[in-house]
Amino acid sequence: MIIRPATKADTTAFQDIMKSAISGICAAAYGAETVAAWTSDDNPAFHFRIPKFAFVAEENDEIIAVGGWSLTDQVDLHPVGDRVIEAPTHARINAVYIRPGFEGQGLGHKMVTHLEADITNQSDLRDIYLWSTKNAIPFYQAMGYTPGVDEYPEVALGYKVQVRYMWKRLG
Repeated sequence: MIIRPATKADTTAFQDIMKSAISGICAAAYGAETVAAWTSDDNPAFHFRIPKFAFVAEENDEIIAVGGWSLTDQVDLHPVGDRVIEAPTHARINAVYIRPGFEGQGLGHKMVTHLEADITNQSDLRDIYLWSTKNAIPFYQAMGYTPGVDEYPEVALGYKVQVRYMWKRLG
């Protein structure tokens, strides 16, 4: 397996893995109806953008995991989008998704470790945060993230999910 920077040609695969991971992995935490509404192609609330620092994990020329991070100057529930960050204070892990069928192989751990290393290589920032879905909270705690407050964003009209703020200071 290799982890490499994502390219524009990876955009569709990146988003497909994201949607299929939410559908396949988050259904147990949030229910099938909620994740179906969340990942629906006609859901205007599903506005995830691939982060500036995005990566894909490939095995046998197949993308099996994706991840990304961005610079920010405030802790927000939603990524900063196109806003120019003049004085970043934090790095935010925006995405770590594993293609269903490849869970339990350490890919999430490898991707988060890669993202953390990239943050330290690309910036002087050591304070990082993310918003975890309910099902991933134990994973991030095992990776050294400290849990904080819960938020309940609307992921589709009439559907809210619980996500937890988590943070870590890199050494």
